[in-house]
Amino acid sequence: MPELEDRIIAHHIGGRGFGVAFNCPPNLAKHVVHILYEADETCARKMIEENKNDNFHILPYCLGEHDQPGKIFITKNAYASSNLEPNSDYSKYYCELHLDGEVDGVMLQNAVYDVVYGNDNSVVEVRDVDIRALDSLMKAGEAPFGLAPDFLSLDTQGSELNILKGGAQTFHDHCVSLATEVEFHPMYKGQPLFSAIFDFALRHGFHFVGFTYLQEISPNRLPLGARAKGVLAFGDALFFRNIDSVRSIARSQNQLYLMLLKLAFIALNFGYLEFALQAIDAADDAKPDVNLRHRLLARDCYRLLYELKKAVGELPAHFPHFDRSKMVAERKAVLDSARSQPIPVEHPAPAPPAPAFSASASPAPAASRAQSEWQNQRIRYLIFTNPPAAIAKLIRHFRGPPPAPAELAPATSTTPPIALPVRDASEPAAVLVSPPSPHSTSVEAVLASYGYVWWADVVRQRRKSAEHCVPGRMY
Repeated sequence: MPELEDRIIAHHIGGRGFGVAFNCPPNLAKHVVHILYEADETCARKMIEENKNDNFHILPYCLGEHDQPGKIFITKNAYASSNLEPNSDYSKYYCELHLDGEVDGVMLQNAVYDVVYGNDNSVVEVRDVDIRALDSLMKAGEAPFGLAPDFLSLDTQGSELNILKGGAQTFHDHCVSLATEVEFHPMYKGQPLFSAIFDFALRHGFHFVGFTYLQEISPNRLPLGARAKGVLAFGDALFFRNIDSVRSIARSQNQLYLMLLKLAFIALNFGYLEFALQAIDAADDAKPDVNLRHRLLARDCYRLLYELKKAVGELPAHFPHFDRSKMVAERKAVLDSARSQPIPVEHPAPAPPAPAFSASASPAPAASRAQSEWQNQRIRYLIFTNPPAAIAKLIRHFRGPPPAPAELAPATSTTPPIALPVRDASEPAAVLVSPPSPHSTSVEAVLASYGYVWWADVVRQRRKSAEHCVPGRMY
């Protein structure tokens, strides 16, 4: 039996522009070998000349279900080329495409343009090609170094299912993950839709895990200001092989161990951390040779997995409630306990007296009203008999009493008084706050240290959004 290949082998069909579906941080890219197939031979030859990466290999083949003659329809937008003819029923549809980066030597930022399918998908050339089946290529040893795919991705504008059927044996025996373009509308004549690809993957032991991209289109192109949602037309779907299915195809415990570690690393790259850790546990159950284990752990991509497993073991066993009735009961107990506490009452400082003749003055006690009435009469008398004295008295009235001398003024704090919140009696008198949450955990630190800063942030956000619902910590 040949020696097992440690690196992750990613075959991508439809490789124009060196675009691939499996990407990882630059420090881990050395552990991935990319084999790209491009049906446009002219494009493929140019890519071969331009390729400077030893881990990239370009093959000029048009893949399909059988080895047979066929055609490739080159479209105005070369990335929409296919060996299926574009469906003219969708020529009036369009979508908004957002572009950032260099296009034809021009740097674009936040650029938007309308892709009108009758324009971009218009056929400018039809070429004769030899279609090859992936199984046929693998048996003929056409793949570099005979490297079979661990990860298979397809972006071939409608011919994805035919290619999968033509590589069914390779797919079944080697692949642990599939990423493929799928359509929900027949943008190309006679193309299978998402449901057919879903069923094919399911029959081979794969389960659908999610979409990595989705695109809406619209049949009615209106001006800006009259646009909202379109109809979902196509996207990219991701599948992982079931762990039990991996066990069923592995030909040895060592191969089972390696396939599960590759599955775990691929899952991690797409953010499926829990599934990745489940695959690591299953790999350890395989009990591989010690030498193989040591050899694999010399690679960062696999050592990362075990550092994550160790970091998970260091986490406190905090889980949100899984019994809704118990969660509600705990929350009710917290609220009932809080309501039973006395309500703090704020005693505001007395407001300065309002002018006696102010229309907004609030009613005063009897003694105060009498004093105010006497002051009003006195001011009215002075206005007629001694106007200067009346004006002086009004000024003193509005200024208030003179400040106390410094030596007699009471000592005061420079700290402003704390205003207690005013609440409704039906609300809890106090809030029970959980202990402060750490900014980062060991799991998040490991992810960030290997370059997965974005996934570390996702883990952190999910942790912080739910940790207050751990039993005994609700507030």
